[in-house]
Amino acid sequence: AEKQRDGSWLMFTGDQLGAIFAAYVLEMARSARVPDAKLAMVNSTVSSRMLETMARVEGFYYADTLTGFKWMANELEALQNQGYFIGLGYEEAIGYMIHDHVLDKDGVTALAVFVQLAARLHAKGQTVGDYLESLYAKYGYYTSANSYFLCPDPVKMDQIFLRIRYGTAEPDIERSEYRRTHTGDVLRYPLTIGGFPVSYIRDLTVGFEMRDVDKQAASLDIAEGECLPQFPVSSSHMITFETRNGGRLTMRTSGTEPKLKYYLE
Repeated sequence: AEKQRDGSWLMFTGDQLGAIFAAYVLEMARSARVPDAKLAMVNSTVSSRMLETMARVEGFYYADTLTGFKWMANELEALQNQGYFIGLGYEEAIGYMIHDHVLDKDGVTALAVFVQLAARLHAKGQTVGDYLESLYAKYGYYTSANSYFLCPDPVKMDQIFLRIRYGTAEPDIERSEYRRTHTGDVLRYPLTIGGFPVSYIRDLTVGFEMRDVDKQAASLDIAEGECLPQFPVSSSHMITFETRNGGRLTMRTSGTEPKLKYYLE
């Protein structure tokens, strides 16, 4: 959090801090003459897409991974072995890894970098809040709503995701009809969310991923080897939807608690 000029406090979210760190890491890398194309940053797949937009505008390498620093650290280490410079790895749940001093979540380094940035901005009469607003002005405004529902009943939890994945007889909800010939099931995902067309679906439970959903027929036969996700399939539930207007929603079960977590941007 940062005290503002009017005496109030601005509480930064995990994604806001991620964007702030990314911008400052980019500044530091450039001052060290690291080529933009050789700078690598990653975040978890449930974190903000703002980092992806920054990479597209600035030219550094970006990737997303499954949740957990073992995935992000391994991805960054692999990129380092290919000649990339490790910049940042972060997750929206307030976890950060800056540079390669510690290939894991490292709050000590993150604190030092934040204080250094705050001091530099203060010397110029600016705040970290000002810095964040400048990033929004350049890359677009991203806002998120991440939370969870408690669901101690595993059967009910399965039923929730089965209804999303396979649908029910609801005439007011337009759904897909994706017939997977090699498994015999029919995937009936909603094709609109909040009135906006769904453009992307990824289901890591059944191993399905499709882009430009709204530009394809709602009824399709999916052969073996088609529409496979980049990430490994999991025994837990995890489904992501993106809408054509830039919205993104991921729902997943917690691996340690009886929670249905959702991440909306």
